[in-house]
Amino acid sequence: LAIDLVGVPLTDANLAAAIEARKRAAEFWLSWQLDLDAHGHRPGAPVNSQYVFDSPKKQAMYSALLAILTGSYGDDGIKLAAADSGPLDEGYVGGGS
Repeated sequence: LAIDLVGVPLTDANLAAAIEARKRAAEFWLSWQLDLDAHGHRPGAPVNSQYVFDSPKKQAMYSALLAILTGSYGDDGIKLAAADSGPLDEGYVGGGS
């Protein structure tokens, strides 16, 4: 989770608020990841419908993270953005695939 603190005065209170925000975001994400009923594949639903839902979100996360992480870590930011956003789906190659 990237928290942009540019322009925020570096005080103990602001640092504590940023740490708490990051902690709460991580707890939210982890609880969602562990709750398979909330986001797992729905029995009977076509697997493709899950990709239709997930793919645009992964692409948006990758794009946002790429700019931030390459700015901070150079070329290593490309790998970090891919690892953090998850694997992107292959492009559509036709109905016979």
